[in-house]
Amino acid sequence: MTMISAAQTAIKQGLGGIIFTDHYDVDPPKGIVAFDFDPAEQQREIENIKYSFGNFEILKGIEVGIQLKSLAKINRFLDRFSFDTIIASAHFVEGMDPYFGDYYKNRDWREAYGFYLKSIYDCIVQFDNFDVIGHFDYIARYAPYNVRSIKYADFPEIFESIFRLLKERGKALEINTNTYRDKYGKAPELDIEILKRFKKSGGEFVSLSSDAHETGRIGENFGKYTAIIKEAGFDHVTHYKERKPVLTKI
Repeated sequence: MTMISAAQTAIKQGLGGIIFTDHYDVDPPKGIVAFDFDPAEQQREIENIKYSFGNFEILKGIEVGIQLKSLAKINRFLDRFSFDTIIASAHFVEGMDPYFGDYYKNRDWREAYGFYLKSIYDCIVQFDNFDVIGHFDYIARYAPYNVRSIKYADFPEIFESIFRLLKERGKALEINTNTYRDKYGKAPELDIEILKRFKKSGGEFVSLSSDAHETGRIGENFGKYTAIIKEAGFDHVTHYKERKPVLTKI
């Protein structure tokens, strides 16, 4: 979609702004093309169109794919540009892309989900140049198991370790509504206990994203998941501008 069509759709959805967070994934598994884009081109286009939308805000973002072997390369890339928001997301795990299914072979659901969460933690121990930890339950989107949802009760220790780092560093936990779409007959569900425990651990910031790769999904189910965030004890959702948290009251 074009930036203009995305912004127009967001306005129709009643949103106050939009953040473009194009993918930057390096060192992809064999046979998979890296996700890459030119931030300078992205930012020029945002500058060219943003004044046409009045008070509607258009911000510059990026979603970096984190994996241990790529962290130094990612940092060097990020040092060359300025963004409003940096999302850190795990897309490739153990040299595999879960989207294609090989990651799940010879693993039960507990091992597959647990290893994914641990890979997020291992990366953010070493990597601090981000604002939002993206779709922590991405691994459930394409899972072939009957257990399609990630629950706090199944992985309390690794969740608490992630929460501790996010709290100490002032980072946000993302609720990504794209995860909860029905792709394989049974959609994953968000475990509200994860949010409640994040709040209890001192976490302040929850970010809401539709991960929309097409205009029809911009702001998808924001009303539903904003209500869940509030039920978990948060009175605001958070986005980032110039790398600083901006709170929107629920």
